[in-house]
Parts: sequence; structure tokens; C-alpha cells
Amino acid sequence: MMLVNAEVCEPRLQLLFTMAERSQSEIVRANLIVALGDLCRRFPNLIEPWTPNLYARLRDTSAKVRTNALNTLSHLILNDMVKVKGQISEMTVCLVDEIDRLNILARRFFHELSQKGNSLYNVVPDIISRLSDPNIGVSEEHFRSIMEFLIPLIVKERLCETLVEKLCARFRTTT
Repeated sequence: MMLVNAEVCEPRLQLLFTMAERSQSEIVRANLIVALGDLCRRFPNLIEPWTPNLYARLRDTSAKVRTNALNTLSHLILNDMVKVKGQISEMTVCLVDEIDRLNILARRFFHELSQKGNSLYNVVPDIISRLSDPNIGVSEEHFRSIMEFLIPLIVKERLCETLVEKLCARFRTTT
């Protein structure tokens, strides 16, 4: 019903996202992620304020929910239905997930993203900033693994040099 009309969709979004977060059933949570992806495609402006909640499902306790969230977000981002923003750092954590399938899916996503112009290059400074935040809970070892995968995906020498300059500028402003 929610796909039919924005007026039907909007008042029920909070309930849908609450269920995607709190339902006891991992199958319900996993299926709701797919449904939310469909809603995002149909009503992008309605779902846009809720995208942090979609990214939050990448930290769900269920591997099935995390997999559906990663697949859904990958599809939305790579097809330009969701703008790549700082929350993409949540997707980088899947690169070091204990579930191998999630690692593979995340690697494929970032490889494809690196092929889309400067999309990856544009978000790497934000990814580094967010993952460096101790409140995020990414260990130094995981941070290093993530960066060892992401940085080589930026292949243009000029972009690498500019990235180093951007990072150095950020370091200067934080001290």
C-alpha cells in the first residue's frame, strides 16, 4: 500500500523504520530493509531524511539483515537513488565483518563505486574522520584493514596527491 501513494507512505514511515530496528524477527527486519529500498526508489524525497536509519541496519546483530542492508544500499547508491554522504563509513565496516559474504559484497560495492568518477575519492576524508572517532568503535586494526583496501582504489595520481593535501589540511585544523 505504501508504494501506491506518498500520502499513504509518509505517516507510516516511522513505524516501518521502528519495526526494521526493533522487531524480534530477523526475517521481518531483513524483509523490511528490502521494502524500504523499494520505497526509496519510489519516494526518494520522503525516505531521504531516514537514510541514517537505513545505514544503521548495517550494524544489526543479524547477518541476514546486514546483508540485505548492504545489498539495498549498494543498489541505491550505485544507481544514483541515494547520494553518497558521510554515512557511507558504515558500509566500510562491512569490509571487516566476521561474515565473509558481507566482506565480498562490500569489496564489490567499493570497487564499483571507485569506477564512478570521483565518488569514492570525494568521501574518503569523511570516512577517515568518522572511523577515527573513538565513539564509532572501529579498532585500529580494522581501521588499517579498511584503509588498505580503499586507498588503492583511488588510482589517479593527481587524486591521490589532492587527497593527501586534504587530509593534511584536516590534520592541521584538528590540532
